[in-house]
Amino acid sequence: MINLKELVGRKIRITDIDEIEYEGVVDEYIDAEDNVPEEIEAIILINLKKIDDSDIFGNPIEFTTPEIKNIDVME
Repeated sequence: MINLKELVGRKIRITDIDEIEYEGVVDEYIDAEDNVPEEIEAIILINLKKIDDSDIFGNPIEFTTPEIKNIDVME
């Protein structure tokens, strides 16, 4: 798996475990030790768009490592 911490500020395409693809910008990285109570690494995406129907999310969305199947860096 790609180092999530290095993705902050980058535009990515993410595929979740349900095979749903999203595009967005990684706004924040959350270390496992700081992610209470889950204790799992996570990233928060902004300007998030769901690829299959172009839904745009107004609020930031968190993805934890178990929810991520694939990440492609766009920029």
